[in-house]
Amino acid sequence: MSQVLTGRRISAYLLLIMLQGLLAACDNTPPEQAIKDALAEIETAIEDGDTGTVMDRLSDNVAIERRGRTLQRKDIHRTLVGIFFRYPNRNLTFTRIQIDLDPVTQKQARVQFTALAWGGKNVLPDDADSYQVDSHWIQDGGWKIESLIN
Repeated sequence: MSQVLTGRRISAYLLLIMLQGLLAACDNTPPEQAIKDALAEIETAIEDGDTGTVMDRLSDNVAIERRGRTLQRKDIHRTLVGIFFRYPNRNLTFTRIQIDLDPVTQKQARVQFTALAWGGKNVLPDDADSYQVDSHWIQDGGWKIESLIN
């Protein structure tokens, strides 16, 4: 009789372990939502002046093209620090986000959006602008920007 109970317990434990594994696999965030979460993280980091978080969302080989000039990681970091000093009060909103995921690999995406940015030295903004952004993202231990054109 005790062997039957032991066998049932083992079966119950194995079933429980399998169910936990299945539930953990269902917890994966869809790529589109993960990219939207990354964009929200970048928004918050820029508003907070957190260059580290912004830089973490850029791939090692990132290239940002702006006004005919290509910026690499070091240039991007310097530009961010300069903007953060120039505009202590920053606000940023990404709108009209369109994500086109590579249907084959699910590890690359083209993300287009409008960035609305305003800020200044005081409470009222000194400057405001909007940018049409075309970016390419890769899944590399998290979704990261590989290139960006505005």
